[in-house]
Amino acid sequence: MRVLLFLKNECRQSFKILCSLAFILALALAIATAIGQTERMIKSSSAKAAEQFDILVGAKGSRTSLLLSTVYLRDEMVSLTPASALTLLNGYKGVKWSAPLAFGDRVDDSPLVGTTRSFITLGESRQLKQGRVFATRHEAVAGVHSGLEIGQTVFPHHGRIAGVGHKHDSGFKVVGLLPETGTPWDRAVLVPIEAIWAMHEKDGGLQEPKLESWLTQGQFEKLPGFSAIAVKPVSISDAYKIRQLLSSASAQDARGQSVNLMAIFTGEVLVELYATLDSAMVAFEWFAASSVMISLLAVLITGFILGELRKPQFLQLRTMGAPRSYVMQVVWLLIMSVVASGVIIGMVGGYGLAQIAAIVIGQDTGIAMTPSVGLDEVKVGMVTLGLGAVFALFPAIKIGRSQLR
Repeated sequence: MRVLLFLKNECRQSFKILCSLAFILALALAIATAIGQTERMIKSSSAKAAEQFDILVGAKGSRTSLLLSTVYLRDEMVSLTPASALTLLNGYKGVKWSAPLAFGDRVDDSPLVGTTRSFITLGESRQLKQGRVFATRHEAVAGVHSGLEIGQTVFPHHGRIAGVGHKHDSGFKVVGLLPETGTPWDRAVLVPIEAIWAMHEKDGGLQEPKLESWLTQGQFEKLPGFSAIAVKPVSISDAYKIRQLLSSASAQDARGQSVNLMAIFTGEVLVELYATLDSAMVAFEWFAASSVMISLLAVLITGFILGELRKPQFLQLRTMGAPRSYVMQVVWLLIMSVVASGVIIGMVGGYGLAQIAAIVIGQDTGIAMTPSVGLDEVKVGMVTLGLGAVFALFPAIKIGRSQLR
């Protein structure tokens, strides 16, 4: 007798029930695999976004806030770093380049960042996509996804929330576009830090027409300071020396007060954040695994129920000479068709959910994210398929051993 022919007929009779079971299993498996893909995607993308920031220097406080506000341009409360902190870096040969950063304003939905030309070019190691670096206080370099074009003039407003805060009178003409980095900086608008000071009337009396001339004058105590300082060390050993030097140092601000400093490795802080993320993901993973197991149990129970409902037909086949193995094959293949369909649809659905998560998170953070199906997801699918094969044996054996009456 043809097993597949009987199986096809059974699938036609129980189509709605079998499809419902396959959908439930697929949904549970999709959630389980999407969680793993999303976690891996967040870690890899956030780590890539921090690659251009080896060391961050700021006023002593929250290491996480310094990282989030600088690398990911999040709205975090950070204390001002005295401008005189640059004197500690300028005199150290292990610094390849350093650049101050000042946050607090926006151009529509784009964060406005005050900095120097060394940050624009990353110490002459990065070329602009279009245009040139700013040369006056009223010029700007925009991120490739800021929505701005070369030649366009923009007027920033105070505050880091779009649409909130008064507009500044100072306008900036976009003269260059940064290359795409896949980070929140693709949305940023970068201007001379002197312009940020001038907009807030805290430029310390700077009137020099030449940008960054204050760097060589040595009167940093008169300047208002920065949100953070990005530092690129020459070597790994220099990086540790810089961190040790600045973590135990202090600098005098414009009010004459001493401010303790800190220097952080972005990678170390990310590892701490990942540890917190891992703790949260464990709960999600247990929930997802439980959902898959419950779905498999539902398939198992339904297999028993269908077996009982179709028992007269199976017994009739037995009386016609069909061996027990034939009946067992039919029941086992019937259940496995549901499990296999659920696994295939669930794997595809999990990737789809991860893609949706990538779009949502990317729009919120500005970080380019691309999910991928890894070995872990394949293992989950194979384990689910294996457990389904084992579970399917129970109703198959029970129906196959039924006594003829």
